[in-house]
Amino acid sequence: MTPAESDFLLRLAALSLSFVGFSAVVVTLRGALGGKLSDRHLRLVRLYMEGGLAVTALGLVPTLLNLLLVPESVTWRVSSAIAALIFTFVLVTQFRRRRAVEGQFPPWVVIIFAISIVVVLGLWLNVVGVPFQSGVGPYAVALTWALGVFGFIFVRTMEIFLHREPPA
Repeated sequence: MTPAESDFLLRLAALSLSFVGFSAVVVTLRGALGGKLSDRHLRLVRLYMEGGLAVTALGLVPTLLNLLLVPESVTWRVSSAIAALIFTFVLVTQFRRRRAVEGQFPPWVVIIFAISIVVVLGLWLNVVGVPFQSGVGPYAVALTWALGVFGFIFVRTMEIFLHREPPA
């Protein structure tokens, strides 16, 4: 693994961990403002925390494998397989949670799901080395996309967390 590849993934992991911490602060603010957490809030909190921590951990996996002297060709296949499994699970879980809590999906959610499926397919192709040799590119794109999506959803839904419930 090159220093640039390692540096990018470690910086992405640090940024993702910062995102998780900031999300926790916003959720805490909701409680401080007297708001309660509905099923929708809980689904979103879990998305931020689980997703952010997943990107953080996945950003560290290739460096760990490098420290264990795993060959680079194996490193990207194993890292991509782990990420593909996790992100496949996240997509299926989030689809089910969102449908159960909110019902229909707005167009922006459908677009994000569709692009996310393509990104995860790219990870699976990176595992088998098709159509290109396995490498850092699809892995870095997938982690960056995931953090971007979690951040985008966070910004789109921040008002939900900061909105005070009307007095009864």
